[in-house]
Amino acid sequence: MCIRRGLPLLAAALLPGIAGAGTWPQPDLPAGTDAADVSRHIVFNGLDMHARVFTSSQSQAEVVAFYRKLWNGRVVVNPMGAAQVVGHMEGDYYVTVQVSASGRGSKGNIGIVDVATAPKHFERGKGLPRPMGSTVFNDIAYPDDPTPARTVAMRNRLSPRQNEAFFRERLGADGWKPADANRCADDGCVLRYERGDSRMTLVMSPLDGQSQVTINLLNP
Repeated sequence: MCIRRGLPLLAAALLPGIAGAGTWPQPDLPAGTDAADVSRHIVFNGLDMHARVFTSSQSQAEVVAFYRKLWNGRVVVNPMGAAQVVGHMEGDYYVTVQVSASGRGSKGNIGIVDVATAPKHFERGKGLPRPMGSTVFNDIAYPDDPTPARTVAMRNRLSPRQNEAFFRERLGADGWKPADANRCADDGCVLRYERGDSRMTLVMSPLDGQSQVTINLLNP
């Protein structure tokens, strides 16, 4: 089963004995926990990544304690909002478990990143237009999916309407055509474009005096 959810924050500490370098680690799961793959292959900001989501009958504290014990205390635990992120390193891989409370149990993500193959000069958002002053913070590709996909997220100080005008002009010049009636208001914009077999959806949302722009590409 392959589904997509939020990806975990990456943290690092030393991890013994799950697997040797060159073999993707497969961390054990606490009792009462079900997991599913997010995707067969993810490239997360230039890093090859495997990711899973899970739900557990165990509490957030019990899941954190499980991984502390599994990894002999050689972990880093960091808060991320209401979630806790347990991280460690195994050979060439960073492994993180992000867990938050859910009902009587918990839910979360397990991320495994191959740092040995990290490119030296990865440019997030490469090939896509972006307004001056934008900061691209995520560039996630799913190259092996039946329909290859890519998600790019950035922030800038323009309003959603100003972002909409910028992308409308730049995408039109690059041969992209509106796919349907696009919606734009002060509380955000949703735009859909197509070019040949490729599809693009852009969402602009106000956030803390800035705008967040998320671009989803199919057949990038």
